[in-house]
Amino acid sequence: ALLGDRKPGYAGFNRALDARRQVGSTIKPAVYLAALSDHSSYTLATLLDDSPVTINTPEGKVWQPRNFSRESHGWVPLYEALGKSYNQAAARMGMVLGIDRVVDTIERLGYSGDLPAVPSLALGAADMSPVEVAELYHTIAANGFYVPLRTIRSVYTVKNTPLKRYPYQTEKRFNAEEMHLLQYALQVVMREGTGKSAYQQLPPDQILAGKTGTSNGQRDSWFAGYSG
Repeated sequence: ALLGDRKPGYAGFNRALDARRQVGSTIKPAVYLAALSDHSSYTLATLLDDSPVTINTPEGKVWQPRNFSRESHGWVPLYEALGKSYNQAAARMGMVLGIDRVVDTIERLGYSGDLPAVPSLALGAADMSPVEVAELYHTIAANGFYVPLRTIRSVYTVKNTPLKRYPYQTEKRFNAEEMHLLQYALQVVMREGTGKSAYQQLPPDQILAGKTGTSNGQRDSWFAGYSG
């Protein structure tokens, strides 16, 4: 289902399709998926460094990402770094893997727009629309199978004669094993991490997976996810 405005019948600016905002931490599953795809080096239990990090940019500026709590957590397992959305660990992970590898993973998940190949991409320094973010998470929910999301399924004449159809296309882009690990970590987000308040409204036996995200100064707030 798609809703583009508070007024469902409004035929103006469609926020679900056209509003582009920095996605923040909703991009982090792609960073950790890039790591989990390297089976010989990373598992959910691999310890990651969540200590302060400083990066000198080509423009001569200094980038110092900090955790939302302004606290560092030392060495933490990968699933906790994602579940608790630690910025320092994600930034370090992106640099260790290489930003080009993160870009490739985001594109394989389904994004076809331009992406800035800079360290801050690992923390969501990219503008996307809600439907584009949904497309990334659809690939995760579908166990690594990519299906382009369609906002128009078919077009008919006034006499109900079909003029154009947009058939489903499916392509396997990730192995089921690595997607299973990522899905487990996204369930940790909902059980123990930044998404746990959802269970104040939903039954505890409901299986949820997802990720929250905020842009700088909490100007934009995101949630992307799915149920069992």
